[in-house]
Parts: sequence; structure tokens; C-alpha cells
Amino acid sequence: AAGSASDAAAAADRGGGGSPAGGDEAELAGSALAPAPRYGELRLEEPVESHELWCAIARQLRRLAADERTEVRTCSLHTLTSILTSHGAQLSGSTWDYALFRALLPMMREVCEAAAAACATQQVAKPLGKEGGVPVLMLLHHSRDTASKQWDETWVLLLHSSTRLFRAFLPTLMARPRFSKAWARLLAFCRTSLLAARRS
Repeated sequence: AAGSASDAAAAADRGGGGSPAGGDEAELAGSALAPAPRYGELRLEEPVESHELWCAIARQLRRLAADERTEVRTCSLHTLTSILTSHGAQLSGSTWDYALFRALLPMMREVCEAAAAACATQQVAKPLGKEGGVPVLMLLHHSRDTASKQWDETWVLLLHSSTRLFRAFLPTLMARPRFSKAWARLLAFCRTSLLAARRS
């Protein structure tokens, strides 16, 4: 269940993501419906537009943010937040639109769905080997020893990263024609986060 979001993203990349209904949902549904080139499709020996590179980076980081491995998700979110924070002032409006509507906002839905589906009881400690015939498991802190707790950790990190980016670049984002829809999505995510019952 924990890898369902990542599996859906991979399926969409292969063309199995289906056709969205249209409108706003068409812009937020599916991890690979956006018109951004994959890394393999970028011909780096020829001039490449900055926007295309940023879209490819955001797209791949979004997929990694739905990975079943919590370390990969954490690194992906930290990387996306860091590069947008560092280079956001130089990004074009269309690149910001892509980062919001094709990466950050869809992440919110995917992480919420994965967190809701994650098991809250099964231990996720990995076996390291055996000692005296008894399996030795990796020691995990009690706050992250189940898939549910680890997805909750990703949820909190995404909430912090999203609000940080909106706060840092609010004037830039407000100038975009679809800012009101992005803002509504962010507020809905914050509301869901505040009202979510603690499951672990």
C-alpha cells in the first residue's frame, strides 16, 4: 500500500495513467500527464530551454516523493524545497506554474492517500542478519517504526515545505493567473492536516 502512489506514477509514465475528466482535475491528476520531457528525452548535446530542465527535475522529484522508501521521500522533498528556495527568484512564471500544479500540489494528494492506506501496526524494521539463529532487525525509533508513522513524517515535511515556499515567494505566486486555485489547494491541505486524526 505504501508504494501505491509511486506505482501509479510509474504506470502513468508508461501511458497507463488514464484520461482525466478535464478542468482543474486534469491538471492535478496523474504523475506523468504533464507535458514535461523525461531525462532520457532531453538532448543535452543540443541547446535545452531552462524551463524544460526545471520541469524534468520537478517531475522526477515528484515521483520520488511517492517512493515506498522513507529516506528517498525525505531527500526528494528536501531537494525540491532547497532548489526552489535557492533559484525561485530566477524562475519564469510558467516554471512556477509547473512546479505548483504538476509537482507540489499533486504531491499533497498523493501523500495524503498513501498515508491513509499505510499500515499502522506492521513493523517495518529491516532484517540485518541472524545471531544465534535469531533474526536481528534494524533498530528504529518508536516514532517511525511503522509505515503509517513514516508516511505521517513525510506528510509533516511536505506541509512544512509547501508553506515555506508559499511564504517565501508569495508576491511572485500572487501574480500568477491561477494563484487563487493554488492557494485554495494549500489551505485545503492545511485543513486536512489539522483535522487528521492521529493514527499512530
